[in-house]
Amino acid sequence: MTANVDQRVKIGIAGLGGHGQTIQRAIEESHGFDVVAVFDPADHEAREAAHRFHCKPVETYEALLAEPELEAVVLVSPNHVHLAQCTAAFEKGLHVFVEKPIANYVDEARQIVEAGIAADKLLMVGHHMRRTHSARIAETMIREGSLGEIASVEIHFSADNTQRMPKNAWRLQPDMCPLMPVMQLGIHAIDTVHCWLGQSKAVTARGRSVTTDPGVIDVVSGLIELENGIDVTFVSNYCTQVLFEIRISGTTGTIHFRPHSLWYRSSEESDRAGRGPGKLHDFEDITPDAYTLQMIAFAEAIRNGAPLETDGVGGLQALAVVEAMNESVQSGRTVQVPQPVIRQSATS
Repeated sequence: MTANVDQRVKIGIAGLGGHGQTIQRAIEESHGFDVVAVFDPADHEAREAAHRFHCKPVETYEALLAEPELEAVVLVSPNHVHLAQCTAAFEKGLHVFVEKPIANYVDEARQIVEAGIAADKLLMVGHHMRRTHSARIAETMIREGSLGEIASVEIHFSADNTQRMPKNAWRLQPDMCPLMPVMQLGIHAIDTVHCWLGQSKAVTARGRSVTTDPGVIDVVSGLIELENGIDVTFVSNYCTQVLFEIRISGTTGTIHFRPHSLWYRSSEESDRAGRGPGKLHDFEDITPDAYTLQMIAFAEAIRNGAPLETDGVGGLQALAVVEAMNESVQSGRTVQVPQPVIRQSATS
């Protein structure tokens, strides 16, 4: 998109540490924004970001929203404040980018989506994984039939984050982050599979505590049934070494997706022992990356009316799977994925 200063969207950023650093870099590299003001409860994060963007730090989120030039906000804040922050921004007439998950609960997500509709403002959810170069090639291969009829899908999205987190971290509080591994990691894979293969219908899941206190689940496994009948086996841990992988096997080929690579082998290349050359696509150094691409898309949607791919409804659909999995873990039963009804206006 153009880097013309007059076309840049004037934004405020709330949430600057941790993953907020990644989003700051993506905002810079997108060349689509002028950062007017920044906010973070940690003063040093706000000062550093203000220096980075040559803007001013503010002391409260309310002060951020009061900036007169503001057109949109970028929220990289804890899940449990998304509802209040998003609705407040919409009430001020601002567009919203909110990092995934859209919220902790389906009902909260529905309220956020409806608030955006009522305000006639854009809502984008930060499901960046489907925008990776490897995910786009995988999507094309699936749609073009390179895998034949899909027989199975396997997800493993894990990282050893609990081993580096303080005991009072908000992610370790179930009321602030229900079903932590899936909410923080597995939801990326859920959204990506929704993009490739369609929506989820039902889930069966189990969870346990390995490195966390009882009641704080850090290991989840389960089965997701898609609406098209395909079964997805699912593993997401917050306490084992990093592995983000989706394997899809079809009657004529197999892919192994990772965020920066894609391996493919057709059935013709494999012998009866499962050996064969295959082909590996490596995207480790390809730019722009998925985070930058999503910020470019947000700016283009605001300036040019480009359609949003990862909108509030999509964010809600991914969250609905997490909520159903959490219910399944608690009840020990298969749970249908809820399909919330979205009001299309404030008066309907």
